[in-house]
Amino acid sequence: MSVFDEPAEEPDQIRDQLRQLFRYRALVVLGLVLGMLGGGAVSLLGGSTYTATGEVVVHAISTAPFEAGGVSVDKQISMGTERQIAQSASVAARAGKALKLATDPATLQRDLRVSNPPETQTLMFEYSADSPDRASALVNAFVQAYLKYRQDAATQRIDKTVGKLSAELKPLQEQRKVLDRRIAGGGGAAGRATDESERSNLVSEIADLQGRISSLKSLDTTPGDIVRKGDPPAFPSSPGLVVLLLAGAVVGLVLGILAAWIRSVLEPRVRSVADVQDNLRAPVLGILPRRQGGTELLEVGRTGRGNRAEAYRTIAFRLVHDQRFAGRGSLLVVSPRENAEAVSVAVNLAGAFAEIGNDILLVEADLRTPQLAQRLPLHPGHGRPVPGSWADGERLAVDAGVDGRFDLLPGREVPNPARTLSSPRFARLLNTPSGPNENVVVVTGPLLSHADGLAVAKQAAGVVVVCDLNEVRRDDLDRVWELITGAGGHILGAVLDKGSRATSLRRLTDGGPTHRKRGRGRPRAAAVAPPPRPGPPPPRLGPAPQDGTPLDSDTTSLRR
Repeated sequence: MSVFDEPAEEPDQIRDQLRQLFRYRALVVLGLVLGMLGGGAVSLLGGSTYTATGEVVVHAISTAPFEAGGVSVDKQISMGTERQIAQSASVAARAGKALKLATDPATLQRDLRVSNPPETQTLMFEYSADSPDRASALVNAFVQAYLKYRQDAATQRIDKTVGKLSAELKPLQEQRKVLDRRIAGGGGAAGRATDESERSNLVSEIADLQGRISSLKSLDTTPGDIVRKGDPPAFPSSPGLVVLLLAGAVVGLVLGILAAWIRSVLEPRVRSVADVQDNLRAPVLGILPRRQGGTELLEVGRTGRGNRAEAYRTIAFRLVHDQRFAGRGSLLVVSPRENAEAVSVAVNLAGAFAEIGNDILLVEADLRTPQLAQRLPLHPGHGRPVPGSWADGERLAVDAGVDGRFDLLPGREVPNPARTLSSPRFARLLNTPSGPNENVVVVTGPLLSHADGLAVAKQAAGVVVVCDLNEVRRDDLDRVWELITGAGGHILGAVLDKGSRATSLRRLTDGGPTHRKRGRGRPRAAAVAPPPRPGPPPPRLGPAPQDGTPLDSDTTSLRR
């Protein structure tokens, strides 16, 4: 069976983790709201952005085409260099001057993007501005400034080369004039032949230089063609309000979930049934619904069939049929810290046990601030005083309504409560009932406040720990387990109380506990169980057996 049960744990763990996160739903909602507000603020404060686009096909300009050596035109252009030129400060300054803007060139460059599509000689200019007309004007200004810069650079190179060639040509022409005068003046035949040969060479060099100068002056210095003009864009290029709101909602939701996860990890209190079972090493016997205002302390048998009364009956029924406790004599009900619900659970469990036919003695073992007798409906004329110590003192009859009555041994202030609760007289009260069917339910003060509860826990047959899910901490339950087991006591289980009805703000910010258990082999927590079918009466609680049977940490299933 374990092979088939194994895959089912993962969905359970995922569901439990999701419940843990969404318990702090206020953080998730807060993150979502703040994210959407941030997206709306960006949209309103940042405004819309418009992007205009212009495209230019770049032409190659060579100052010496006769030196190209058969190199193709596209190889004569470095598009990476042209892209850097288009984004340079010089071009930006020309664009700003053309539009008569006093803006710094570096500021104009910030919103300009120039790209070169692969395998092309095209430069794509993109400029973003807060209005369509401004974006269009600036992108066209940058395109014109780039072309003008490139044309001026080519013209300057040509003029510089022509100047150098002209400087070389001038002395040659002067030398030719000298030779012309010498040949015209006559002379010897040998000298005349030499002059004519030298003049012929000069004429050839002069013709070559003049041809080169003519070729340079005839070069086409057109830097490129505009194939796409930067028209004003019809729609903004920045994300709209809806997109920004959605993006903000996603970011805010992620941050909210992260904050909720951190909050759940750092939460010191128990927040689920699984937390209680893991830290107390015991099952959860039942979950009490929220207490309504004005409810009496004793609910079983007196306030009808409310949800809490039925929950108490379920817990009592479960204890009676629990093999770890059935047939044993005494039960201690205690809470980790200050929690009045431990008294309520003890009183109502006594009433529920009386309802199913047991003779119950409820012992108030709080010998520091006893007040239980003033809070219970006592049956007149049924007290039976017994001389002796507190353990042998007066027993009062509690009126449990339709369920009859049960006895109460009220607490009273004594000089040393721990010594009184550890005395042999009190031990006999717990383990040697005065009547054949009498069983004892003991309630004492908070276990972690003083050691009175430990004095009872080591003598009682079982301990029920009452936890307020809004207040109890994980380390408190660990400490309770260590103290009770160290004293030799046995924890039967825990009763979880949701407390009084929380306010809307408290429920939103703190969340309620989840009831999902995790892990195999753990008993299922029952807040309300169906009433037993008619049949043989359940076994009565009796004295603890003397065979030393250990109390396991597991419970049997609740059977009808």
